[in-house]
Amino acid sequence: KNEVRVFSFAPQGAYFKFTEHDKIPGGNTNTGLAIGPDGALFAASYKNDRVKRGDVGAIYRFDVTKENRHPLRDQTQAILQSNEAEQPSETLSIWLGHADQRVRLKAQFELVRRGTSGLTVFVAQAKESTPLLARLHAIWGIGQAARTRPALLKHLAPFWKTSESEVLSQLAKVVGDVGAQSSLYRSELRAGLGSPSMRVPFFSAIALGNCGEKAAASELVILLASPAAKADAYLRHAGSMGIQGTMSASELAALSSHENTNVRLAAIVALRRLKAPEVRAFLMDKDERVLLEAARAIHDDLSIPEALPDLAKILTKHHLKSEPLLRRAINAALRNGSPDDLQLLADFLLTNEGASSDARAVALASILWWSKAPALDPVDGRFRAKEPRDQSPVNAVVEGLQETILNDAKLTEVLLKGVIELGNSQWLKKAYAHFDRFQSLMLKALAEAKDPQLKDYVEQGLASKNPDVQETARGLAKEAGIPVIDLLLAILDDPKSSGYGKALLELAKLKDKLKATARFQTLLAQYKAGTTPRKWQLEMWQAAKIRGITLPATPERLEFGGDPKRGKKIVKTHAAAQCIRCHQIGKSVNAGIGPNLTKIGKTRDRAHLIDSLLNPNSDLSEGYGSVLLETKTGEQVSGVLEKKGAKIWLITLPDTTKKTLAVDQIKTHTLMSSMPPMGLLLNEYEIRDIISYLATLR
Repeated sequence: KNEVRVFSFAPQGAYFKFTEHDKIPGGNTNTGLAIGPDGALFAASYKNDRVKRGDVGAIYRFDVTKENRHPLRDQTQAILQSNEAEQPSETLSIWLGHADQRVRLKAQFELVRRGTSGLTVFVAQAKESTPLLARLHAIWGIGQAARTRPALLKHLAPFWKTSESEVLSQLAKVVGDVGAQSSLYRSELRAGLGSPSMRVPFFSAIALGNCGEKAAASELVILLASPAAKADAYLRHAGSMGIQGTMSASELAALSSHENTNVRLAAIVALRRLKAPEVRAFLMDKDERVLLEAARAIHDDLSIPEALPDLAKILTKHHLKSEPLLRRAINAALRNGSPDDLQLLADFLLTNEGASSDARAVALASILWWSKAPALDPVDGRFRAKEPRDQSPVNAVVEGLQETILNDAKLTEVLLKGVIELGNSQWLKKAYAHFDRFQSLMLKALAEAKDPQLKDYVEQGLASKNPDVQETARGLAKEAGIPVIDLLLAILDDPKSSGYGKALLELAKLKDKLKATARFQTLLAQYKAGTTPRKWQLEMWQAAKIRGITLPATPERLEFGGDPKRGKKIVKTHAAAQCIRCHQIGKSVNAGIGPNLTKIGKTRDRAHLIDSLLNPNSDLSEGYGSVLLETKTGEQVSGVLEKKGAKIWLITLPDTTKKTLAVDQIKTHTLMSSMPPMGLLLNEYEIRDIISYLATLR
């Protein structure tokens, strides 16, 4: 909808509460917003969706009527256009308390440039009667100057004589920014930890850490254990920053025995930032939340390699249930790569039957890929390339796990997928007896391993009553030495066969077979005559393409034949299309960007759905697209197209007013959808699957 979101912040504890207000309706694709010197809102925008290289776009100006403008706007514009270097100090002092932040900053920076005379103006703002904003900018100005001359912090002394919490907060922040370069105001910072206003202890704790004030360590621990810290995540963050700067790694590790969970978690986070292997002390904790935080500290991001062996050893604890924790421990063993770590994974499978099936599957996968560990970390996705490892100990471990694996359906699937990916036939020694349970996977595994018994098992698969098994067997028939042409022709005699589509594609590839060519010509003639079954039209179109024959890319070929289950998965999870981020389906979160699709199959036919996916600008749903038009009188109008009737269009303008236009008065128009053409992101089969899924939503 290209809306402009309007929000505000209000103090809440140590941080702020986010509140959203009424949106400004869109119409233009705004790429940047700014308040001009005159107080109007300016927006940079592409004028439409047909942007070409070299286009300059447009700048739009939004404003209220003249009689509704704030009286300070003219004054502010004059100040911003003036030369601050020519202003007397008295004027700059007044500007420090101005309502417009740009004016205040203009004064602050000029006073800093003036040195001693500017500092005198800043100090004069310390009086309680001075407006709050002026005092804050004076504090920031002194802090700005103290970045290069820390001794200048002495000028903050009179500002501490206040009970105003925001002044105390900003004083602590400025002192903390200078850090250990100055020894001033340490007692004031420690006193700030006990303030009833959460922002004061927040900034004080961080400042004490930055200053390295070791005498405050115990007080910071008390803060972390307080009810206030329990209720405020920002205060806990500040406490963690504080103890990081005031305690050594060994002192932080000693907090592993502290009775308060928040203290232990804060110590872990501090040790993580320090990249200290002493964080291993927290792997003995009984609370899985603490264990998980320690595991993240050791495993994630740039990691703490020295502590990875300790993390792997928690696999010997059989009571653990946390999936993220177990995944990190399993992956730590894989990353370590020692024989002991390989045995840890094997023992986990043999003895920890209470672990989730997913965790056990990950452990087995780590064993199978041990010698060829993936370059991308399976937990956090980081690139961690490893040298190839010896395969023989892996084979020995898998041999010892065969009974455990084959008695568990999920582990057996993992094993067979490992054979398919890695082609290790040794892992199949005892799997033949389980062919009936995992026929499709077994066939693929036997083919990948180039097993001499492949032909026998493919023939069993062809005789199976399971259509998925039949399809897998047909795909491996040629590799198994079974005549393909006769098999394909038999399938094509039955358009109801689940393998009909793939048979069409395989037939198209047999260009040197007379029987194949003759049958293909017959099928091609049927397609041109419009007698090909609707659900196989896309496959026939693709088959012709394989043979170098160009057929019209009609949308009808996408209407039928898709898989609703695959379509649902694409809609919910496809990384590029991201349908669910804009559209609501059922009880999913309503983003409000695109139309609600909950009952789209009832209100739109398949042809309309295809057109909407491939050409989103062709017919916008009312209220979910923008229009840029010019009337016959030369008026340009842009906004959200709320109603598109045969005679009248209703448009919501950027100022929320409604405008009605007669269709016969519109000279030109451009419809704009926020959705890109899905043909750029998805292939034909994916689009067909989505159509089949959307058609079920009634």
